[in-house]
Amino acid sequence: MRRWRFGLRWRLVLGFAVILALALGSVALLTGKAAEREVDRVQTEQDRVRAGRVVVALAEYHETNDDWDGVQEFVRRTSFQTERDIIVLDSEGRLIAESSLSNGRRRGGDSRDRRFFDHGDHSDHLIPEHFAPIVANGSEVGSVAVAPRGRGGFGPLLLRNNDAPPPPDAEPPLSRFADAVRKTLTIAGLIAGAAGILLVVLLSRRMLASISSLTAAARGLGNGDMSTRAAVKGNDEIAELGRTFNSMADALEESERQRRAMVSDVAHELRTPLSNIQGHIEAMQDGLLEADTATLDTVHRQALYLNRLVDDLRLLAAAEARELPLQQEPTPLQEIVDGVVTSFKPRAEAESVRLQAEIDENLPSLYLDRVRIEQVVANLVDNAIRHSPPGGMVVVAAKTEGDTVRVEVTDTGPGIPVNALPHVFDRLYRADPSREKSTGGTGLGLTIARQLVEAHGGTIWAESEEGCGSRFGIDLPVAEH
Repeated sequence: MRRWRFGLRWRLVLGFAVILALALGSVALLTGKAAEREVDRVQTEQDRVRAGRVVVALAEYHETNDDWDGVQEFVRRTSFQTERDIIVLDSEGRLIAESSLSNGRRRGGDSRDRRFFDHGDHSDHLIPEHFAPIVANGSEVGSVAVAPRGRGGFGPLLLRNNDAPPPPDAEPPLSRFADAVRKTLTIAGLIAGAAGILLVVLLSRRMLASISSLTAAARGLGNGDMSTRAAVKGNDEIAELGRTFNSMADALEESERQRRAMVSDVAHELRTPLSNIQGHIEAMQDGLLEADTATLDTVHRQALYLNRLVDDLRLLAAAEARELPLQQEPTPLQEIVDGVVTSFKPRAEAESVRLQAEIDENLPSLYLDRVRIEQVVANLVDNAIRHSPPGGMVVVAAKTEGDTVRVEVTDTGPGIPVNALPHVFDRLYRADPSREKSTGGTGLGLTIARQLVEAHGGTIWAESEEGCGSRFGIDLPVAEH
């Protein structure tokens, strides 16, 4: 089961979600506060303007009537029209009209005989600052207190003795509210953007540190330092990339080690036959050996060995570089196995080894390069016969295993040591170097066989137990083509 991890995708999703939440939250909060503040400001301005209209109306009333007679009905009607509570005092501070009283009632008797402030009436929490002067014909004829109906009391009208009442059309336009909201949205966007940038910086710090480590490791690897590795922390995609990079570096380091080992091994393999050829020729030149048939046969065998080694190296290089052309076509595997067994019968009989084939009927045809697979099977049979003692037996079996066809070559030889078994497919590896050299093997046959089988999409394997023989096998896929 794949383990869940907090990877870059979820980090980015979480980061953008937090940024979005911050943006929406800050916009909502700041916009709400600004709207509330601006609504209060607009309402206050409207109250001031409408109070000024009441002051102007009362001044005009006094100028028209030259006194305050009948002002109670005028105040009641004006209060109804403007939805305002109104209290009017004359120039001596006596209550002459109040919108909450009917036309026939007077607060505490005749308002003309009562001084509103002198008697200390604070039932409505009114103070002189709540009243604005009423000026008619150039003189102050009274004062008035105005409050929005149902607002819970009177407040300062922001009109002083030297203030002129605001004009009737001075109410603040609603566009001012829109401008305030727009300004708040801009500020909120800037704050959210700054918070988002800070959050992205914090979230990306670890990511960039990992990428920097990868960059430094890649630079070191590019400069030839095969021991360079990236520091890996966490379990996200960058960490996975770091582990993959380290695996690649391990593979490159191992490949470089194998390359150097192969160069050394090839040089060693070439040195022995060349030294033999050189020694025989120099001995013949010095008269120590005669150029007879036996001497020339020895030199010829060494030359043939060199030729096989060069051919095997060329084939191996092409196979490892995936440049070996394969002529694949539907081919009956039974024909390949029968042909190889038939061709090795004389060789097996000459070495007193019994060679037999065990092939299942109705083996499917495989899509493969006949020549290359014959080469693989022949190499396995040749090795089995070479390592089987006189009187031994080699069995070549072919059978279907699920969606693959398996070819097994089993011998009754001495087997392969446990420590050597993992290396039997390595280049130029010999479990018994002296015996391989005496029989003319180059040490590349199994390596080439592995490359050819893998080029067909198959696998090659080996099993062995010392003293009980060995078994080599190849598994080739059955595919529709």
